[in-house]
Amino acid sequence: MFEEYKAFKEKVGVDDVAAYLGYKLDRKAGVGKYVEYNIRDGRGRKIDSIVISHPGDKSSQTYFHRNGASGGDAISLIKANINSFGVTGSSEAEMLAAVMSKLTSDDTFITKAEDRYRDMKPQTFDIGRFQMENAAEHFEAVMSFFRARSIDEETVRTFLPFIMRVTDTEAQYKYKDLAFPYTKPGSEKIEGFELRGYNNFRQKAPGTNSSSAAWIADFTKEQPDSAKNVYFFESGYDAMAFYQVNKSRLILETSVFVSTGGTFSSQQIKGITDYYPQARYWDCFDNDIPGILYGVRMESQLSGQFVNIVTTDDTIIFQKGADELRLKKEEVTLPKVREKLGLERHIYVWKAPKAFKDWNDVTMNKPMKDLPIKSKYQRNENLREKRRKGTL
Repeated sequence: MFEEYKAFKEKVGVDDVAAYLGYKLDRKAGVGKYVEYNIRDGRGRKIDSIVISHPGDKSSQTYFHRNGASGGDAISLIKANINSFGVTGSSEAEMLAAVMSKLTSDDTFITKAEDRYRDMKPQTFDIGRFQMENAAEHFEAVMSFFRARSIDEETVRTFLPFIMRVTDTEAQYKYKDLAFPYTKPGSEKIEGFELRGYNNFRQKAPGTNSSSAAWIADFTKEQPDSAKNVYFFESGYDAMAFYQVNKSRLILETSVFVSTGGTFSSQQIKGITDYYPQARYWDCFDNDIPGILYGVRMESQLSGQFVNIVTTDDTIIFQKGADELRLKKEEVTLPKVREKLGLERHIYVWKAPKAFKDWNDVTMNKPMKDLPIKSKYQRNENLREKRRKGTL
């Protein structure tokens, strides 16, 4: 990656990344060996300042924060604000590569072998290139994907109306992938796919509308005012696993399950919350730092109060106007940030148990650390199986 980072920084400096994030050059602070960039809230009040070295040599530029937070180079600034660029990925490395590609208009930075679409990046989604098959008519083939994720037949049958099997007829290899179709709230028009395939393939179809569409499994029979709870996830697998683990506590007929496919856009959240105005909105995102910050971003957006988020090696800084909150990474939760910054509650939290990264990891009994434990769900499943076999 060193050579890729070097090539990127020759094209994009800290000042370019800062400008994309909304920082403005402060000429009053002087323009010489160092320059200062500020970001301000809606009232024009300064909420962060960074000082950039070597303004005339992008490849050498570094920065530090006036408030004492750590700095670094252009890559560091991107990583600290990775959720602000509107890209998706299953890891920070994938998201970083997507940002580098986005800021340079150069797809060579996306080099992962599983990227089937590295050489074809259409600007708009073309549904005509996909051969679509009804998941119910190919149930056993579809189950092969879900069994590997410990998602059972009952759950899959429940969600069959919202999943498909598709083949990209223009791809080099004609794989039959599992697809979670993306639509806008209240619309049946498919505007993209969250694709899952063999060998852990995970990607969105080329041109997928991730700005205002999402995977929406609406069980209210197209009666949005009947929706009591809307649950937000980072993948369709997580949403289905959540249902499987918690179905005894859910009322399916008043529930909506949403996957944003990773990070989300403000348009996605606005469109969904506007369409289901009477519902409670649930943060079911992952238990890692990006997943926790997704909940904070949602709360900030629905509160109508801008919260700037700055991430350092071990601390996260939340800035709302003149208010600033610093928390160790392991201490960050949405309720704590909301309380300390005085945000109104619009989001409820229902994350996987702390030992697990996400809800699908719960069904697979795959804790984040190698812990000798089983989830409550796993213990209950084992108990039911023993009773069925008559060994208990």
